[in-house]
Amino acid sequence: MTEIEIRDPDAPGTAPAAGEPAPESPYKNLLVPLVVVPALIVMVLVLVFVLFGAVAGEEDSPRQNLDRLLHGGFNERKQAAFNLVRQVLEHEEALAAERAPEWEIDASFLPELRAARESIGELAGPKDVAIPLVLSSLLAQLGDPTGVEQLCAMTRLAEPLDPEREYRLYAAMTLGAIGPRLAERERALAAETLIALLDGDDPGLVLVAIAGLQNLPAPATVPALRGMLARSALEQRASAALSLATLGDAAAVPGLREALAPEPYAAERAASPRKWPPQRVSESRVKALEALARLGEAPERAALEQLAEQDADPNVKRAARALLAAPGGG
Repeated sequence: MTEIEIRDPDAPGTAPAAGEPAPESPYKNLLVPLVVVPALIVMVLVLVFVLFGAVAGEEDSPRQNLDRLLHGGFNERKQAAFNLVRQVLEHEEALAAERAPEWEIDASFLPELRAARESIGELAGPKDVAIPLVLSSLLAQLGDPTGVEQLCAMTRLAEPLDPEREYRLYAAMTLGAIGPRLAERERALAAETLIALLDGDDPGLVLVAIAGLQNLPAPATVPALRGMLARSALEQRASAALSLATLGDAAAVPGLREALAPEPYAAERAASPRKWPPQRVSESRVKALEALARLGEAPERAALEQLAEQDADPNVKRAARALLAAPGGG
């Protein structure tokens, strides 16, 4: 299991000093991976582990972990948060596989989670946000509409509560990831919330919203994503095209063709050398080619053969050969 470093929120130096600007986004240097794999936000509750870290310790029941999450010391809280989220995930996986769940996380547990979330008073600073975010995420994951509403509200946290914008990002990721299981009302609310983020000034939140909308079909989803196809940033255009392709919308095709070609990446890298390292370019081009194929818009056979034989990227070559070898390929 991967260990994740965590800072004690009560320790000095965990927030920007007075007068210092907050970073643009907690994913400031990870924007390109988000465009490459919009489905990155699937299995999302794993993301809340980042808030507390993966720690070893005794195995308590979900109810014991919930109590320690609310009333324990800092180390107890982070261990309880990690364990409780893991237990919910294991419970969900067992149900999906039609196995008997190990943990007693039934309908009777929801009121306890809800009461725990409601017991948290007004948030005074960043150190107060992580626990309610975990509880709201768990409620939403277990199908409680109030959890979804709370996550939507947490995408709009004020700067003093979320100076590094990490909690807003995790809330948005969670909404996108649980989209397929939401009821119509909650799905529409989540879609509306992510669409509102598209015009924000945080590039990380914009990309997370674009990616999440592929799991939130609603009347406004496709028009909002189509609007992103005209953005100046390649990662936003390509992300929107990939999400539209997932929704089966042919408006994605021009953007996917652009993302398949190597030239746009070279142009952006010339202006910003840290952007689009070779591995990310490769992954993005392969994703674009696969998405075109799913839409029935793969390149003609001659173009596929050229990719398979002459492209400088071995991963693109491999993907093109796989399409050529598929029934009806090319």
